[in-house]
Amino acid sequence: MSATEVFALDIGTRKIAGLLMSPTGDDFVIKQASLYQQLPGAMADGQIHHIDAVSRVIKMIKGELEEASGTPLTSVAVAAAGRSLLTESGTSLMTLSPQQRLTTEEVRALELEAVLNSIQKLASANGGGVMDSYLCVGYSVIQYYLDGEPIGSLRGHQGNEARVEIIATFLPRIVIDSLGTALDNAGLKMESLTLEPIAAMHIVVPPTMRMLNIALVDVGAGTSDLAISAEGTIKGYGMVSYAGDAITKGIADTFLLDLTVAEKVKVEMEPQQTITCQDVFGNLLHLSYEEILEAIYPKVQTLAEKIAQEIIRLNGTAPKGVILVGGGSLTPELAPLLAKHLDLPENLVRMRDRTSLEIVKGMPEFSGPEVITPIGIGCTHLDGRAMQLIHVSVNGRQLQFLQMASSTVGDALLHAGVNPAESLGRPGPAFTVELNGRYIPLPGTLGKPATLLCNGEPAELTTPLEDGDWIELIPGERGKSPQVSLAEFTESPVHSFVINFNGSPLKIQPLLKVNGQIREPDYILQDRDRISLQPITTFQELFDYLEIPVEQEIHYFLNGRSQVALEQVELFINGEKRPLTTPINNGQEVNYRRKSVTLQDICQPSQENTPGITIKVNGVELDLTAKTSTPLANGQEVSFDYVVRPQDRIQYEPRPAGALNSYIVTDVFRDYEPEEAFLQRGGKILVNGKEAGFTTPIKHGDILEFQAYGAETENS
Repeated sequence: MSATEVFALDIGTRKIAGLLMSPTGDDFVIKQASLYQQLPGAMADGQIHHIDAVSRVIKMIKGELEEASGTPLTSVAVAAAGRSLLTESGTSLMTLSPQQRLTTEEVRALELEAVLNSIQKLASANGGGVMDSYLCVGYSVIQYYLDGEPIGSLRGHQGNEARVEIIATFLPRIVIDSLGTALDNAGLKMESLTLEPIAAMHIVVPPTMRMLNIALVDVGAGTSDLAISAEGTIKGYGMVSYAGDAITKGIADTFLLDLTVAEKVKVEMEPQQTITCQDVFGNLLHLSYEEILEAIYPKVQTLAEKIAQEIIRLNGTAPKGVILVGGGSLTPELAPLLAKHLDLPENLVRMRDRTSLEIVKGMPEFSGPEVITPIGIGCTHLDGRAMQLIHVSVNGRQLQFLQMASSTVGDALLHAGVNPAESLGRPGPAFTVELNGRYIPLPGTLGKPATLLCNGEPAELTTPLEDGDWIELIPGERGKSPQVSLAEFTESPVHSFVINFNGSPLKIQPLLKVNGQIREPDYILQDRDRISLQPITTFQELFDYLEIPVEQEIHYFLNGRSQVALEQVELFINGEKRPLTTPINNGQEVNYRRKSVTLQDICQPSQENTPGITIKVNGVELDLTAKTSTPLANGQEVSFDYVVRPQDRIQYEPRPAGALNSYIVTDVFRDYEPEEAFLQRGGKILVNGKEAGFTTPIKHGDILEFQAYGAETENS
């Protein structure tokens, strides 16, 4: 075949369609077409079950087209069914250095790293071995982000962080292998491969329409394949294992028909028409359109419901419209029921057939919605959008994968399981620290780029690939994380003071704290450190920094009750007593001491003493001297300048100045000692002839008598 012609083959569950196409200007021409039914049991749900049976039908189509065109056919463009597709999202993040402007190479590496992330996620979900079991057949960028904000393109931009989200599509290798074997048996080489929903979307929904959120549904015999477009790209693929065969089976079950007869009834049913056929018992049936519709309506309802559910799963919500292609799209009532399930107007769920393809000419008899996919396969190939099997070597490892029109060295690295970012020698991971509430990025060191060769010549990730290329990657070295000390970060030296503090020089610098802890200037910063830089400006702040308490509690007991007194620091600057709020200045002579707590501070002694009195005791005149309140410390009399110490037990009860009855009998014992007999035997105490006790009040001029027991007997 010439480079301007293609043999396109659509291998469906019930039919195989082949056609010869060529481009003419901006249009495409169908030169020849051939359509054959699949042999029974050859395929199920879009998957080849019997390779030989499929090969036999392919040979018949190939022979028919060769005879009609007079041209031998050796290669073919085919498509894989949507049921085989797997999709997985992926993300990648790149920390940028200051002044770094993103290049095309770096953006490409970021995208491919996101694809690698999708492969890792797929492997995790499927027990590993994804690259051995699946082929990545393409990816679409969902969104770029710069510093967390969506952006249309990253190339040429600066920032702190770049991120990309992609959706990647995968095919099982067994699908490719079975297709390849069936074609080999028919004497054909797989020239290119696309995906059935991509092929249909390509011809029905051109790129100019893909800004719209549209769902394309290819309703075949065994499966209903889906593709979703939005924002200029195909955002997802899906499949429903329910399609035209379910409708055919509904007819067969209701009217007891052979499946072949039921399929004929389904295809030929039209309003106001009656179809005559025989059931499996030989009975002649005359089926009206209404009878057939009633029989299949529950199946159509189920088909519409399943398709709507899959569309919403893929899209997240109902799309703006739905396009139906494939032979199953002719099913009566499918379009309005699907519109109902998606809550869309009926005019936004429409079937498309050959008549809607203005760019496709030739063979008008090759028409209907079922021909959309084979035409799409041919157009995709001629537009250079199909994939081809390519054989390359990466670091000596032989690889085979599907080559797209834009396949690059980066794709080969990806299929080899190599992170494309390794070829960039990326900078070390950056840090972000916080200084007094302000976030500041700290870049890592620059990396050492890798050596990337293609066929022995320097290459880039974007270098195009050819079959047989050999690639060599000598990994670079990633940069290191930043190594910045606290002093370097704060641009030391900073303003400081030197004072003479209690006889020794003291240098005072701003207070540096990291995560609430004081750190030395040589501390190496870590990611997310919170730094505070606080100058020390007053002596209060200095004492706090030096952890010198300006108050110290003294716990003691006063008259049996626990009490607390505070020893406070006294500050002297250049010999003058000053408050702690005094500002610090260079060269100050600073001394401090702690002021002791005395009894004078805590006892508040009486300012007046009780005056002296004169009395008579046992006939002797006695002058009692002025009486004072004397404090006791730990049982010992002390003066009021006594320094209180922790746990001291203080006793002090001041007498009110000028109070009446300020003297009692026991006060006599300060200046008078009773007779020995009174002390030994006890006795009576008389005040002015009346019996009294030790606490009886006495006053000036009173007469006291101390009479020992037994004294009256001795006197008699």
